[in-house]
Amino acid sequence: MLTLLEPPGAKRSPNVGNYNNRSAQHLLNLAPDEEDLYETYDENEDYAENERTGNILTRTFQFLDRYLVGQSSSADYNDRWKREFRARPSWCDADLCLQQMNRGKATGNRYALYSRSLIQKLLFALGNAVHRNAWSIILVVSMIFAFCCYGLQYVHIETDIVKLWVAQGGRLDEELNFLPNMKELMRNESVDSGPEIPRENGLGGGYQVLIQTPEFEGQDALAQGPLLKHVEIMKHIASFNVSVHGVDWSLSDICFKPAPPSVSPDSPAASLSDVIDKIVPCIWITPIDCFWEGSKALGPHPSLPKSALGLVGMLLKALPDHDMIRWSDFDPIKVIDEIHNSFNLGSHYTFFERAGVGHGYMNRPCIDPLDPECPPMAKNYFDVCPHVDKIREVASKYGQELEQEKQKDTGFDVFSFFGRKKRETDQQPQMIHPAQPADSIPVVEGAVPADIPVTADPVTTTTTLSREEVENAKKIKDREMREHCKSYRKSTFNWLKANQDKWTEVMPENVYPKNVDYAEEMTGGCSGFASNVLNWPEDMILGNPRHTKRGGKLTSADALQSVFLVASPADVFLRFKQKQGRNPPKSGLDQEAWNETAAEQVLQAWQRNFTKSLYTHEANFDADGNERRTLHPLASTSIADMLEEFCQFNYTIIFAGYALMLAYAIITQARFDSCLPATESSMGLALAGVLVVTFASVAGLGLATWFGIEFNAATTQIVPFLTLGIGVDNMFMLLHNYRDVVKLAGGHAEMAILMRETGMSILCTSINNILSFLTGTLLPIPALRSFCAQSSILLTFNFIAILTIYPAIISIDLRRKKAQRRDLLCCLYGDTREESYSMISKPKIPSKRIIGAPSEASIMQQFDGITQAQMASSDDPAPYSLHAFIRYYYIPFISRPACKVGIIIGCLVLLAASVYGMQQSTLGLELGDVLPEHTAPAQFLRARDKYFSFYPMFAVIKGPNIDYAHQQRQIDNYRQSIGSSKFVIKNKNEEPSEKYWLGLMRDWLISIQRGFDEEVAKGSFDLVTGTVIAANVSEDARIAHALMCSHGELYECAGRVGKIRLVDASGIINSDGFYNYLTAWFNVDHMMYYVSQASFFPTPPKWELVKENKENFIPAAKPLVYSQIPFYLTGLTDTGVIVEAIKDIRSVCDRFTDQGLPNFPQGIAFTFWEQYLFLTGNLMQAISIITISVFCVISVLLFNPWAALMVVCILGIMTCELAGFMGLVGIKLNPVSAVTLITAVGIGVEFTVHVVVSFLTALGTRAQRTSSAVDRVFVPVIHGSFSTLLGILMLGFSEFEFVVKYFFIVMTALIGTGIINGLILLPVLLSWFGPRREISPADGKTTLALPPPLPKNLNSSRSGGDDSDEDDEPSGLVMYSRQAPPSRTSGGRRGTPGGNNSSRRLPAV
Repeated sequence: MLTLLEPPGAKRSPNVGNYNNRSAQHLLNLAPDEEDLYETYDENEDYAENERTGNILTRTFQFLDRYLVGQSSSADYNDRWKREFRARPSWCDADLCLQQMNRGKATGNRYALYSRSLIQKLLFALGNAVHRNAWSIILVVSMIFAFCCYGLQYVHIETDIVKLWVAQGGRLDEELNFLPNMKELMRNESVDSGPEIPRENGLGGGYQVLIQTPEFEGQDALAQGPLLKHVEIMKHIASFNVSVHGVDWSLSDICFKPAPPSVSPDSPAASLSDVIDKIVPCIWITPIDCFWEGSKALGPHPSLPKSALGLVGMLLKALPDHDMIRWSDFDPIKVIDEIHNSFNLGSHYTFFERAGVGHGYMNRPCIDPLDPECPPMAKNYFDVCPHVDKIREVASKYGQELEQEKQKDTGFDVFSFFGRKKRETDQQPQMIHPAQPADSIPVVEGAVPADIPVTADPVTTTTTLSREEVENAKKIKDREMREHCKSYRKSTFNWLKANQDKWTEVMPENVYPKNVDYAEEMTGGCSGFASNVLNWPEDMILGNPRHTKRGGKLTSADALQSVFLVASPADVFLRFKQKQGRNPPKSGLDQEAWNETAAEQVLQAWQRNFTKSLYTHEANFDADGNERRTLHPLASTSIADMLEEFCQFNYTIIFAGYALMLAYAIITQARFDSCLPATESSMGLALAGVLVVTFASVAGLGLATWFGIEFNAATTQIVPFLTLGIGVDNMFMLLHNYRDVVKLAGGHAEMAILMRETGMSILCTSINNILSFLTGTLLPIPALRSFCAQSSILLTFNFIAILTIYPAIISIDLRRKKAQRRDLLCCLYGDTREESYSMISKPKIPSKRIIGAPSEASIMQQFDGITQAQMASSDDPAPYSLHAFIRYYYIPFISRPACKVGIIIGCLVLLAASVYGMQQSTLGLELGDVLPEHTAPAQFLRARDKYFSFYPMFAVIKGPNIDYAHQQRQIDNYRQSIGSSKFVIKNKNEEPSEKYWLGLMRDWLISIQRGFDEEVAKGSFDLVTGTVIAANVSEDARIAHALMCSHGELYECAGRVGKIRLVDASGIINSDGFYNYLTAWFNVDHMMYYVSQASFFPTPPKWELVKENKENFIPAAKPLVYSQIPFYLTGLTDTGVIVEAIKDIRSVCDRFTDQGLPNFPQGIAFTFWEQYLFLTGNLMQAISIITISVFCVISVLLFNPWAALMVVCILGIMTCELAGFMGLVGIKLNPVSAVTLITAVGIGVEFTVHVVVSFLTALGTRAQRTSSAVDRVFVPVIHGSFSTLLGILMLGFSEFEFVVKYFFIVMTALIGTGIINGLILLPVLLSWFGPRREISPADGKTTLALPPPLPKNLNSSRSGGDDSDEDDEPSGLVMYSRQAPPSRTSGGRRGTPGGNNSSRRLPAV
């Protein structure tokens, strides 16, 4: 007995455990041998490779054998591992399999085994290197990762939604950047001649938008209440101020205004330039422009006193008597007529005529006829003066006394003094204009009141009074009546509003104040202060307008929308920059600090405060203070501010998600002994694994930042959780095999064996995951490209960490286990439950059984038999565990033929439902889904999607190689062709509703030609010499003369003046002077240029008419590089319709481009929906690429195309089912969901490749190999699935609706389909059609015997000796395993107890 023991501290013989070293241990073996582990062979067998000669294939095999075969020896492993090898030979060691094939003991897929052997040797070497240098590996890789993390300081979060959405380098990107690029190329050639037109991008930019929605379902927006509410909101916005740089700023300071008519420095009106600038109103698009109340918000803001006009204000009779100039009682044409009669405005006067300024708002109906300021020209004006006394009487009857308004005593004012003197001394009787309000009629000699009825009491006259005295007395009486009416006007209107039930006591019913038909007034849209050029279509200002019939009268609408045009920072800077000879534009503004940056700060401050003030406006809350949002503002800063806020990492959610993953990992790996962590527990490894994946993810983000990949909402909201969920899958695979490998390796190179056996699956899944996200970068959406690129980088870092840092940590934990220290509490020792070493072999104790569980024999029978070797290679699962359920219930269940048929039928039904779901799928992504649901911008976008189907667009003519002069007709046809689209709003003449620059220029030239013709008829020009001969020629005629004389770079009048027409009878502008005319129109008709939204680049040179009869050469404008034509699109209700409209308009643009007119469309519809034109093609391309990539990767790694094809088929079914699920639940197809479908192909590999690899490497029939594969990998795959689910679980709490809908829900469905197809359908298909096993014993047995051990010298030279550490070898007593190798005789066979299994033949599969 003592001879069987070694003295303490003795080293084990190098040959211990080898077959060549017999031991007496078998004498004490109390248990009989269970199976035949060994093969008889000749002791003197030659292990040198036989020299073989033959064809190229043979020489190739010889070359591969030299480097890939003979590196492993069967003597290096214990019996437990050898039993594992007999059941799964190529899984354990492909080298040994090839040795058996070279010896003629086995056949199989030699190419696959060569590939497997190469990969296994590399992984084996990696495992050994990590084990030897664990701390060094951790330190070096961690330092590299830490350096990558340093890049996080350069993180830039992109919040510009256009940059996030528009494909870089594509057609749309080129079109959006065409103008900036041309400006950069021609920056020295442009001339800044006026404010820049606001660039519409659909989400603010030059437009700030307000939508008013109904307070309750079914409320008509075209009623007095909602309209007056909109008026008050507009007044609030117009008067809203912010303080920036110590100065107050209002909307009128930053809004876009049309340029006022240019005033010559020597003109009497030159001193009024500042006042004119303030009077010119902002351009805003609003439904209340249909009514007089639309003028209330126009201001001017701040208030402009009449005294600011100086002497002119005193002399102008057309101005109202108020101290302030207000658009609410300002009659523009009346003032202009008076000024024109005094100063002859020349061409400016014709401008007002063409613009349709008219009476402004004075002749528009009032929303509220009981408004005291409602003008007499309004169609529903109510004259309260005849009823004042009666109203006072009735009010007194009910105990109400009307308050008399005291007239303001302004004291002495020089302007009013001279004005009064002038009126009193004027002897010429004048008629009062009917548009003038009754309360502002001045006292004028000889005037007849227009709105005051003649009193019933005639003025008493006597023969002693002259006619003049009688008239004066009458005027005095009328003045008193007006003053009396005026003093009670406001109180009487208020009484009438509050006492409508008492109107019958005051006036007959036929004179009641009457509301107009608001819907009828708004039919066809509304007009701004210049009705001929500022027209707002119905669809732009009314939500869901309804009509009696198509093109008929408007009946109702659901919502109202107003749009404010805001100037660019450069325009605001120029507007308030000190001009020579002018008053300071803004009192208190520091001109030295004033620049474009300061102007931009003003714009952003106003916009942010504007939206905040409306978010908290009282109209958004009901009487109880509960939120009832009816006002939805959007500024250009709203989207960017909101994205910037929510694109920040939400560390609370991130920490919660990672804590949940930690808890799950720790719980699944926990083992306890006496209420303390057991030695076999791996909680520390689970904790370390999650931390390693986290560290790798952070380092990956840092490297992505180094690469210049910008962060966005997808980065901060999705990437941390998605990569965590995917990254820990490999961790669970390593941990699952770790326990088995520790048992199987028997103290020899455990880490190398772990990496060799597990690494192949990790390689397959990781490479395919990385490739799937890389393929996602093919979608040309910058935000999604960044997301996919970052995800692929993070998964690569996770892959590196799992192959380096984590195995090093496992190696350290392995030493803890060997020292039998407890998990986490390493200072404490625990009792090992694995009796790896014992003095003597103990009798085999029957394993625990689950009560009611079927016996192993019955299970084998149902499976078509799992070999005893396969069962012996794995321990019995713990009772009531998932593994026990899989082995004893699930595998027998799916092995039944009836169940297989049922599974196939069920999956076919599921696939059919998916095909139906795909047919129900629609294109689209609501912009509101991209934003957090509770935010105001998201609610605005949803309100717009619900109520408005209107979008503006521009047709851009792309120079500079366009001859505008000779392509005028083609440009007209181009505009008309786009206008013929059913989506373009048209006027009554079936032309596009919006005027454009070429038509407006043509109209101006025609009016100039008319003025010239009038002067020619008077003989003002010498038509022979072309000179001006008259002294007083109209301005229009002199401009026409300059136009006729100027052509190109020449100034020639003779033979041209009076001979050529500026515009011919067919409407074509004279071509030889076209660019000269363009300069003149741009400078003279400046306001029309801005109204046209032409946005010329380069802008024409400055020019002004010289009044003296001197040469008025007009320089020619340079050929236009950029000009645009505005259109309004309507009916764009959903993505399908928008895509149809894009195709329709694009076809027109492409046709004219082919005809020599380069052009392109531009607008929000094209910016955000054009990518749907190519989405299906891009998606199919990406899915095809990733599918081929997966096929190639698996084919190369496994060298089995049939296995790769089966994996790809399952992935295709999963993708179809996922797409069908999206269609059934209403998740639309868009670039975001397309990314999910693409990555699903790669992520789906997680559910399939583990099963296929295990199937390929097992022995037995297809049914046996399928059962073995499911038994081996089901648990780690399920753990990986749950870990992925836990990783994305926190996405369900994201504030972004699109994250929840398009990632959490879709990824959860992907996990479900992966489990169904990878763990239910795939095993069934493998049991029927699975690929051939990689190796088969030549004798047809169900197990493969190990090759004989390599000679010591050959083994040492090839394997480099024993890779195990000295510390791993036990010292002292040698405790052999009870399954020590039995003795054998040379050339003989030993008995095979229980050998029924070994004599069994395999079918030819």
